[in-house]
Amino acid sequence: MYREQLMEKKKNKIAGLYPMCKIEMLGLYVILIILANIIQICQLPLLLIPLSLCIPLIFALSGQLKDYLSFIKMVSFLVCFLFVIQAFLIKGAQPVLVWQWKFLHIYLGGLDKGLTLSFNILNFAGIFYWLFKTSAYQEISAAMEQSGLHHKAAYVFLSTFKMIDVMKQNTYKIMDAQRARGVETEGNIFVRAKAFVPIIIPLVVNAMLEVGERALTLESKAFSVKCRKTIMIPATRNGYEKRALIVSAVIVLSATGGAILWLVR
Repeated sequence: MYREQLMEKKKNKIAGLYPMCKIEMLGLYVILIILANIIQICQLPLLLIPLSLCIPLIFALSGQLKDYLSFIKMVSFLVCFLFVIQAFLIKGAQPVLVWQWKFLHIYLGGLDKGLTLSFNILNFAGIFYWLFKTSAYQEISAAMEQSGLHHKAAYVFLSTFKMIDVMKQNTYKIMDAQRARGVETEGNIFVRAKAFVPIIIPLVVNAMLEVGERALTLESKAFSVKCRKTIMIPATRNGYEKRALIVSAVIVLSATGGAILWLVR
């Protein structure tokens, strides 16, 4: 199953890039976010808005546009909520009124905070979501280990993210089992709070039991033996990594030069 998913992603040149290359591109994109925060247009970080449009473009070039729509559904409410709260409640050290309607006021300081927080979340979360949607955890872990990272550190990275999926699946199983025993797990907040203990205790106990089994499995595979480890499915390059990094570096250098000229003018 993992091999089939990996080969499907390799058909797209952007999604099939070497994971470490994607991490380097992520780092370059973070530089663009920092520059967009530094440059102020009308005392606002307005460049964060067009920069956020790069995220759907990257997803589209990777053939993962549906995943971007799922991402927007997940974060849109949070982003809008934070923007509204910041814009309407914060006045700033020197309040400058930007918009007013009856008792509603938006000040320049609040608008600045709202744009900064909401679009930073959108940009940071978007680029990380792209990384993990186009590269499996196993592939990133293998690339890290091939790049010289200690195999124990690579396993900690892999097991941390895999544990999230395992805990999620176990939670659904426990909820189904408790519902079969007559425990109400759906309803208002008080019903859900009441069902929290019957769900969380089996989940924690099950996780503790799995630790011992996982330790025995690792020892049976000579995990702690000091020798070169065999990677069953190594991460491979598709030959487009240099081009992708050159294009990304040129964009960042151009943006840096533009930012310097903007600041010194």
